[in-house]
Amino acid sequence: MAGMSDTVPHTEAPAPSARHIQRQHATALAIVMAVFTVALLAYGWSVYARQRAALWWGLSSQGEQIQLALNDTLDVARSHVGGMRLSTERNLRQPLLADTSLADRLERRNLAPLRDAPWDRLPQDLVKEVGAVHVDPGADATAYRRGVEAPLGALAQVAASHSQHQRLQWSYFYDAQKQWRWVYPAQSREDLITATDQTEMAGALTTLWDAGGTAPLDAAGPTRNPQKELVWTAAHTDPIKKNAVVSVLAPVYNAERYVGLVGADLTLDALSAVLLQRALPMGQAWVINGQGQVLASSDTKPAALPAGPYAPEAGWLRFTLRGTDWSLLVHAPGNVVARKTLAQMVPMLATGVAGLLALLGACLWLYRRFTQPALQLADYVQHTEGPSIKRPPPVPALWKPWFDRVARNALHRRDQVMGAHQRTTQLENQAAQHLVDMRNAAAEHEAQMATRAGELRSAYAQLSAALADAQAAQGAAKKPARPNPLPE
Repeated sequence: MAGMSDTVPHTEAPAPSARHIQRQHATALAIVMAVFTVALLAYGWSVYARQRAALWWGLSSQGEQIQLALNDTLDVARSHVGGMRLSTERNLRQPLLADTSLADRLERRNLAPLRDAPWDRLPQDLVKEVGAVHVDPGADATAYRRGVEAPLGALAQVAASHSQHQRLQWSYFYDAQKQWRWVYPAQSREDLITATDQTEMAGALTTLWDAGGTAPLDAAGPTRNPQKELVWTAAHTDPIKKNAVVSVLAPVYNAERYVGLVGADLTLDALSAVLLQRALPMGQAWVINGQGQVLASSDTKPAALPAGPYAPEAGWLRFTLRGTDWSLLVHAPGNVVARKTLAQMVPMLATGVAGLLALLGACLWLYRRFTQPALQLADYVQHTEGPSIKRPPPVPALWKPWFDRVARNALHRRDQVMGAHQRTTQLENQAAQHLVDMRNAAAEHEAQMATRAGELRSAYAQLSAALADAQAAQGAAKKPARPNPLPE
């Protein structure tokens, strides 16, 4: 009995349909493409993060280069004014080193000196070399002669600096008592008075002492600058050339007495030129002073400085400029960085997307070329098992012979089945007819047998009656000759 379990037929699990297999194949293909897409997105995000960081490092490096260039520009003005200060203070400490006869020699060349502009009528070739002196009409007319020899000791250095650095606009000495000043290159009396919208030298000098509200003598003086350091003023408009400048000032002391200042005006175009020559790959740059005043911008059409805070988290980089309270601000908004990063990633993204599309196209091509026809063939084989055989579906030429073979086999099999069915039907009909005939013959034979049996029973009855009669007759004939019975 134990061995009989192996002979029991098991129910065969139904085979999945071709459409079900196609759905599973499409699902598997979608999962594979989703995995590749997620992998591509993850890789793209990693590259994006690295590229974004690289852009920030590049922007920071560019900012450092601009910082160095700005420092060099400011160092030129700072070194220039520092040299003027050293020369002037040396001549004040050691009068023997000063050329005390220079003023006398110049005045001998001045045929009709003006009281408020004593060098204004010198020969033009001399004026270009020595600059100009302007004196307050209300001051001592000879006051400048007692002090002009000290700053003139730096005349050669001043001339050399201006010839080498065109962005240095003016170099000057201001008397602490506001009685006179010396300036290089020379400014004529008429030009100065006209440019300052004044009618006399006193008013013009008052405008210069104010310098657009920067008050250079006070800014460099002992009250606001007790450390005797170089001072950078706020940006202001030069009254002569009407352009924006900043002034670098150095106080001049004779022992502990504040006698004036030496200074130079640097055009803001010098700072803007540095920013424009070293254009940032993205974003903008500004130079601001300690009060937040914009001194220069990298944009040819300067835009307003966005409000702070100027923190790295908001896309800002700050660089301190040496020897000043100025800062170089570099700002790259997040959307600009994102666009720049994506622009640099376009080749990689295009390659990745093209590869993904190529993979999808290859999978679809393989599916339509091999997988789908194979599933259609399996489905076609299943559907050809019935009596009705459909036409083969449109398939690639590679698969057409297989479908034709299946169709031919199905037709041949159907013909065989139908022929076998017809033969079986005929045999069944013949067997049924034979059965009927046999039943009829048996009934007829049974009827014949019954008739014969009746006849036999009748004959037997007659025979029995005749035999009985014969026995009776025989018995009657023999009865008289019977002996007597034995005595008792």
